[in-house]
Amino acid sequence: MSYEVIKTSNIGFCFGVNRAVNAIYDILRKDNGGKKIYTFGQIVHNGIITDELERRGVINTENIDDIEPGSIVFIRAHGVPASVYDALSAKNVQIIDETCPKVKKIHNIVSNAENVIVAGNINHPEVTGILGNAKNKKFIVKDIDELKKIMHNINGECSEIVFLAQTTFNARKFEEMAEYLRRFRNVRVVNTICSSTYDRQREVAELAENVDAFVIVGGKNSSNTQKLCEIAALYCPAFHIERPEELPDLSKYKKIGLSAGASTHGRTIEEVYRIMVSENSENNISVGEEEIDFEKAIDASMKIIRNGERVKGIISAVNGSEVQVDLGAKHSGFIPVDEFSSDEKAPEIGDEIEAFVVRVNDVEGTAQLSKTKIDSIKGYEKIVAAKDSGEVLTCRVIEAVKGGVVVLVNKVRVFVPASLASLRRDTDLNTLVNKDFPIRIIEVEENGRRRRIIGSIRSVLKEEQAAAQKEIWDNIEVGKKYKGVVKSIVKFGAFVDIGGVDGLVHITDLTWGRIKSPEEIVNVGDVIEVEVKSVDPEKHKISLVYKRSEDNPWEILRTKYKVDDIIDATVLKIMPYGAFVSVIDNIDGLIHISQLSNHRVENVSDVLKVGDVVKAQIIEINYDEKRVSLSIRTLLPEEEPAIVEVTGDDLTGTSENNQEPVDDANDFAEDTTGKETEEI
Repeated sequence: MSYEVIKTSNIGFCFGVNRAVNAIYDILRKDNGGKKIYTFGQIVHNGIITDELERRGVINTENIDDIEPGSIVFIRAHGVPASVYDALSAKNVQIIDETCPKVKKIHNIVSNAENVIVAGNINHPEVTGILGNAKNKKFIVKDIDELKKIMHNINGECSEIVFLAQTTFNARKFEEMAEYLRRFRNVRVVNTICSSTYDRQREVAELAENVDAFVIVGGKNSSNTQKLCEIAALYCPAFHIERPEELPDLSKYKKIGLSAGASTHGRTIEEVYRIMVSENSENNISVGEEEIDFEKAIDASMKIIRNGERVKGIISAVNGSEVQVDLGAKHSGFIPVDEFSSDEKAPEIGDEIEAFVVRVNDVEGTAQLSKTKIDSIKGYEKIVAAKDSGEVLTCRVIEAVKGGVVVLVNKVRVFVPASLASLRRDTDLNTLVNKDFPIRIIEVEENGRRRRIIGSIRSVLKEEQAAAQKEIWDNIEVGKKYKGVVKSIVKFGAFVDIGGVDGLVHITDLTWGRIKSPEEIVNVGDVIEVEVKSVDPEKHKISLVYKRSEDNPWEILRTKYKVDDIIDATVLKIMPYGAFVSVIDNIDGLIHISQLSNHRVENVSDVLKVGDVVKAQIIEINYDEKRVSLSIRTLLPEEEPAIVEVTGDDLTGTSENNQEPVDDANDFAEDTTGKETEEI
């Protein structure tokens, strides 16, 4: 029975494995002066490569005592504990560290973390290396059940926990664990699964659902290969083989999937594939162009880098002048560090990056790359797609020019005519510079290398304004609060935009105090919180209040003072009938002329002047009429009535001060009884 072979697109060496294998073969091609070459553990989990290296004299060991001083030691792609680096350094050997940059990134994370939980296989060398670089508490879990037990035991003891995974861990299991950990505020989840691993697992899962059997090629001790086989087995029979001769009889299946682990050499995959194709050829099954595409993909080490290409790679080093990129090829790439803007994430070792090949130097084996160029290309592609779909993008105005403004959209320059730059046609275009706006691309024209791209800010703003106005009128009600922007100021108040609709704050509703101009309180452009005072939907009028009820001075007065309280009052104004004094901020009180003294006062200014601070007693607070009355008189001692001493001579008809004669003693006695007290 014939069958069809369907392969995944991600197949063969990943960049980390390719990097390590290429590095050791480069050393083997050189004259090393008779130095012994060691690998600390298998350089990669691939028995075929390990056997070949052994035949060429490379010694595989994990016993530091076996390593001779002065030799060359390769650190495996899976990495090693920090203690191994220290021990090797003490042996005075040449260390060539081929730890995968993504694994290196994990080492950096765990070395700075307070507590670490790693999802992975405790016996895997990558996990050994990760745990060996962690400085504090560290835990290893293989599934969510173990994770729950760990969290139950340590959560109360740990202030911060970092959760991450072995780079080849099962992506679905990791996502399940990450979802569980979202309930814990002290846990930071870092997805360290290699993107290549994730893509392989996803492709295998998708393909396995549509085939009758699956062949996975890779080392039997390769973790990522084992996981691919586990995933495929969920959907169909899966066969894990390491060498071509291990291929089983597949004749009973109609469709067979083919994939390989990240440590599987292209030559092995090619041989397996050709055997499967050969079997089908005998049954008159043609693979056509599929074979050509496959051969281009199977051996990354043969990849050729050309000027003008778009390439993907992994950041392997960052220094002051450039970012080095591992392209999984014979050429190593570099990007000038100034192409990374300060407003984006700083490049880190292990990050995947896409770039444009500017210049290839075959002599030095380097390729100058450009991130700016690729950003521009990708930005233009998004703009073209947005023009066709009508998608709204975000732009920043960078320059006002004749007839409009120039904006940046996805790092691509776009022209916006003045009539389409804002809602108001009389807008000063210079005021738009360095501001962000939504934009719709309305025209894209290419003429050779020249591009003409036109956008409209106004069309999006009009739609947003209409939607905002509808939202306001559908939901506005008295007492509702809004944050608004002061749009204009007039004599009688300020107009405030509360989201596409303007409302008026009357001057009397701006503050509890007395002001001459609204500009004493607000300025155009201020963002303020206002409350709806009244609404007239028919006339589309809204009255707003800016002054806050909690700042109402009469409520403050109610809590601060009561009748009979004595205060220090500052004289503010002199009137014929009394003096106005400050009670608290924004509340004045009156001391009536009759309350200034125990004796009759003819002129208020004879007793007080503006600026005087006097003790006064509150004698009345009328909250309805907003009036406070005070008195100085009530705080003064009462004057005793005058005492007149009478002698015998006085009884004859003359007063002591020789003013007027007294008719007789009876008349004097009557005057002092109180009948005519006021006249006396």
